[in-house]
Parts: sequence; structure tokens; C-alpha cells
Amino acid sequence: MKQFSILVLFTFLFGYYALAQKSSFIVLGDLHYDLLDDHDMNWLGTKPDDLLQVTKEYTVYTEKNWSDFMTIIRNKAVSENPPVKAVIQLGDLSEGLAGSVQMAKQMASNAMKSIEAAIVPAPWIIAKGNHDVTGPGSVEAFQEFYVPMFRKQTNNPDIKNASYSYVVGDVQITCLDPWDKNTNMSAFLEKELSASKAKFKFVVIHEPVIPVTERCWHTFRKNPEQHEKLLEVIARHKAIVLCGHLHKYSVVRRTTQYGPIVQVMVVSVIKDRNYQIPTKVITEYGPSLAENVPDWQPETLEDRKAIISEEAKQVTFFKQTDLPGYAIIKTDGKKGTVKLEYYAAFGKKPYDRIDLTKLLKP
Repeated sequence: MKQFSILVLFTFLFGYYALAQKSSFIVLGDLHYDLLDDHDMNWLGTKPDDLLQVTKEYTVYTEKNWSDFMTIIRNKAVSENPPVKAVIQLGDLSEGLAGSVQMAKQMASNAMKSIEAAIVPAPWIIAKGNHDVTGPGSVEAFQEFYVPMFRKQTNNPDIKNASYSYVVGDVQITCLDPWDKNTNMSAFLEKELSASKAKFKFVVIHEPVIPVTERCWHTFRKNPEQHEKLLEVIARHKAIVLCGHLHKYSVVRRTTQYGPIVQVMVVSVIKDRNYQIPTKVITEYGPSLAENVPDWQPETLEDRKAIISEEAKQVTFFKQTDLPGYAIIKTDGKKGTVKLEYYAAFGKKPYDRIDLTKLLKP
């Protein structure tokens, strides 16, 4: 009987400490991996703004900085303590705009090859971004090349699209696809999070759910009822939102009647590897946020100021800069903590540290 009791105690303690583990996760925002050979230049030439962005920006950044940036990510994945359990990429992995069905397949294939070539010793959990499915044939190419990569990286052959969950230890990561018209996003998320026994839950979505820039772009911005439902599900399950899209580093806390929501935005388009101190840090969330870029759609300025003024009633913490880089999120199951470190560009020391656990408290 004594031996049995000891065995039961050992089993309990083993199970407890197996669940109450420490983990790290690397978070990458928009990357816009881009090669000139992956574009139909005749087609792209009909879109002057995109042509300029491709030829003068993303292909240049990819050539100059991609390899070295992936070396930094790989080294972090190898050396970080606690161990890195996954790399979370928040969408717009590729630039899109390939211009033809064949080029879209080539671009998607090369994007997936770039992930494998990075040789990071942790699975990539990848969200769908709008650029990943922009241009002729891109939606089909995403399904043909990205989705099999999701299955391979997660070791889950049942993944059918860009809405899926990945569980490692006491952490659940659920990716949402804002462009999938066949999936009720809030219902899917409710189902995934309700069934989860994970201590820590993260919602990965390309578009933010809380507006944090002058553009006021966020999921369900044209459907307030659906927006409120999505916020409800996230808040009730105390999930942390990880997003990209707007090329900013931002952390915001917004209250709801179901509890607070914490949203972290990351951008990983490295233009200048030495840009490690921001030219401006915005901490005031209010109408002035909409006025920061006065030349952008001045005809909608008053409407955007009204949106942000309404949101400001619920926002209790806000920080935003244009620093590109990557985040490391560390969870401690025993202490119940989630902590964020943000590295700017190729910086060796964190630019910012935030205890997300405190922001999640009611």
C-alpha cells in the first residue's frame, strides 16, 4: 500500500511538472520574402505602386538582410533559455503579387523553401496574410504549398486550411484566417479554446483585433457585432492576441465586460539592420493617434478619430513604435507568467520587456 501511494504521488508530481513547464516562442511579424524572379514583371508593371515596392523595397531587403536575419533567429532558437518550442509567423510571409498562376506557384514554393533553408530547430506556426493570397493564382498556390507545410511543421495531417491549432506543453496557439468566408471565425475559436486544457492560449491572426494605428484597420471593422463577439471569445478565454499587418511594434490592453484583452503586434521587415532605437514612441491612445499621419486619407480623418475616441474608453495601456525586429515570449507554467522581450532589427539585447501577465489581470 505504501509503495502504491508513493507511485501515485510520483505520477501526480511528474504530471504537474510536465504541465508546469517553461517555454519560449519566437514571434515574427510580416516578412515579405521576395525574389524578382518570382514576379511576372509585365503584369506588375500595370501596378506602379506595387512595382516600386517590389523593386525598391522588398526584394532589396530580402537580398540584403534575409539570410543574416534567419541566422539570428536560428541562433536564438538554439540558445534561448527556456527552450524555444515554436516560431510563430504572423502572416505576409511572402510579398505576393506574382502576376500569374505559374508565378504564384513558384513564389509560394520558394517561400516554403526559404523556411526550410533557415534550419530553425523548432516548428513554424504560420498565419495567412493578405499578401500571401494577393494576385492571380495566389489563393490556390497557398492551398497547394502553404497548407502542406502547416501539416509538416505541426505533424498534424488533418489541417485543411489556415485556421488551425497547435499545442505544445501547456501552450495552445490557434491561427485564424480572416479571409476564409466558409469558417465562422468566432465559432471556430470558441470551439478550439473551449476544448483546450492549455494553461496559456495565444490567438494568431494577421490583422489586429484592436485598432492601433492611424488607419484603424482591424478584423471585422465593418461588422461591429462580429467584432464584439470575437473580442468576447478572446477575453473569456484569457487568450493573448499576436498580430501583424500594419508594420509596427505595438502592445495594447483593452478592457471588455468579459475581462481584458492584450494584443501584441510585431513587424519583421528589416530595412536597416542597425535601426534599433525608435525615432518616436507613441503611448497616448486617443484621437491624436489618427492625426499622426495627416497625409493618409484626410477625407476619413474625422471618422477615424471617432473610432479611436470610442476605443480609448477601454484602452488602459498602449505603446507603439515603427521598430522592426522580432519578439520572444516566455511562459512559466509554475509561476503562471507570460513575459515579452522585443528585439529591434539585429540588436543583441532586448529593446523592450513587458510582463504580459500583469496586463491580463482584471
